[in-house]
Amino acid sequence: MLRILSLLLISSSVFPQFDLGGAKTYEGSHKHSAYFEMPFRTHDIALGGTYRHSLNSDNFIGAFVSFYARPYGKAILLKSGPNFYFQLKEYRYVTAVGLDKKIWINNHYDVFFGGGVGLALVDYRGTGTGVYRGHKIVKKEGLTPLAQAGVSYKFNRWILIRIGGQYMDMKTTKSFRTYAVAGGQF
Repeated sequence: MLRILSLLLISSSVFPQFDLGGAKTYEGSHKHSAYFEMPFRTHDIALGGTYRHSLNSDNFIGAFVSFYARPYGKAILLKSGPNFYFQLKEYRYVTAVGLDKKIWINNHYDVFFGGGVGLALVDYRGTGTGVYRGHKIVKKEGLTPLAQAGVSYKFNRWILIRIGGQYMDMKTTKSFRTYAVAGGQF
């Protein structure tokens, strides 16, 4: 994957001269973006979507709202006593809001970074009351910071891809994940 990313960045000189004024005009007239997202790491994946609205087209700053969900039950261990654990299927959901900024490299590439806050929710199937076999199950939920950065490639006026890294405290798994996106601006 590093080879492909390097090739894309090196081949950027093939494209015409960057037009910053045109990028600002485009960002100003196409303020909305929608993305299908897939943050992932080894043995863990989430699927979701993001809506982004451009707040300042001169500085390429936008606000976003995201939703992520793990599409399967991940087996995790939950502590229920000093030496007592349960293995349960965890379904994790995150809703997040924040700000991001794009820095255009040329007419097709930009570097982006953003941050915000999310609310991590969990569902342990079969434990709707919070009690499992007589033991109280403590749900690891709450607010989580969100940070992401990476590179975008815009194929045309409507379609783009993004790849980068994302930090989000998922409470029961490691927090750093690779971030892949397909979407568009309209």
